[in-house]
Amino acid sequence: MASVVHKVKTLVLYFDHEAITSGSDWDDVVANPAASLSRVISPSKGQTRQINNEAADDEGPEDAHDSSSDDSDFDDSDYDLEDDDDLFVDNVDEHVIDEGVAKGRKIARGTKRAAGRTSTGTSVVVHDDDENEESTDDDRLELPQSDGECEPAFKFKSFKPEDMAHLVFKVGMMFDTVEMLRKAITEYSLRNRVDIKMPRNEQKRLQANCSEGCPWFLYASYDKRANGMMIKTYTGKHSCQKKWVLKSCTSTWLAEKYIETFRADQKMSLSNFSRTVQKEWNLTPSRTKLARARRLAMKNMLGDEEEQYNMLWDYAHELRKTNPYSTFYLNLDGNIFKSLYVSLGACKRGFLGGCRPLICLDGCHLKTKYGGIMLTAVGIDPNDCIFPIAFGVVEVECLDSWRWFLTTLKQDLGIENTYPWTLMTDKQKVRNLPFIVVQVMLNL
Repeated sequence: MASVVHKVKTLVLYFDHEAITSGSDWDDVVANPAASLSRVISPSKGQTRQINNEAADDEGPEDAHDSSSDDSDFDDSDYDLEDDDDLFVDNVDEHVIDEGVAKGRKIARGTKRAAGRTSTGTSVVVHDDDENEESTDDDRLELPQSDGECEPAFKFKSFKPEDMAHLVFKVGMMFDTVEMLRKAITEYSLRNRVDIKMPRNEQKRLQANCSEGCPWFLYASYDKRANGMMIKTYTGKHSCQKKWVLKSCTSTWLAEKYIETFRADQKMSLSNFSRTVQKEWNLTPSRTKLARARRLAMKNMLGDEEEQYNMLWDYAHELRKTNPYSTFYLNLDGNIFKSLYVSLGACKRGFLGGCRPLICLDGCHLKTKYGGIMLTAVGIDPNDCIFPIAFGVVEVECLDSWRWFLTTLKQDLGIENTYPWTLMTDKQKVRNLPFIVVQVMLNL
């Protein structure tokens, strides 16, 4: 030892408890260390493994195998789960009242508790009895499975149009658009016969509440994670009374709900319509509102009449293009519709080529928004069935309108010799119609 003192600054003295240096001729153990060190029980298992691995590297593969087999005789208390109960029972008194986070709870024999720490730094005690309780908000979040660029999958209940019949609002429910959320609130209001108002009705925020004094409340806002409207706050209890008349029951809503009913029965009266609404929804809308709803439903089914009148010129060009030799005459009084004459080319050729020289004349009223009279000319085919020839639309059924229609029909069919032709008229509607027919046919 004296030979190496002057060579080092710090001298470390090792005590030989197991007589490793016995029988050695060396004066210093540090200068001639042993080939393997004795095993020492480490507080942590990781350090024990590190020491054993270093010893195995020095000893070789065979010695390493022997050392690993010898380690099985030693148990690390930090990883032995079977002795935790005994240690707890031996060192903790029974029936001790916890004064910490779980204040007031008694600790019984044989139970374990694990201590954790929250984000604020305070300790939290978790009992085995509380394992079945609901987890915190952080536990409910679904994190991505890998460290890649994949986005986390959020569990949000999306609203579908099929859910409108059994509508139940919940916190976290998602709506694709704010319009769908408004429609759902209106549906809920009418089904439950409560007057729900929306004082804040914006594109990204919506607040709805019931009548004054009722605790029902709903608040939804735009959520970037799901790219839609999410219900953030909801209270579903009502303390108000049911109502028979609601402002949310509009004519537009009624027309949308009963458009298929009007499609099946276009002649349904307002009385039957009112009874149907009262039976299904327990609501009593006014008669004017029902009339507007029926008009809107018929408009959606049959189309807008004003738009159809504006498309008459397009219809004429398409008719001449697809059905050659067709006749289309349109008379206007300024920019106002006056009269119309239409005859399809295929019908004219079929009538002149295969039907007997008989023309039947009649007129009927058009029960539309703008009204009018339709004048028709039909024939009889070889099977004794009605064969259409031409039709016209005029404002009023009078002598002038019939004279114009018959003159146009004669020129369109190219009738020059009127002797073989027979015309059948409706004498009850127009008293002087036969005289007009004779004048037209004889060019008087």
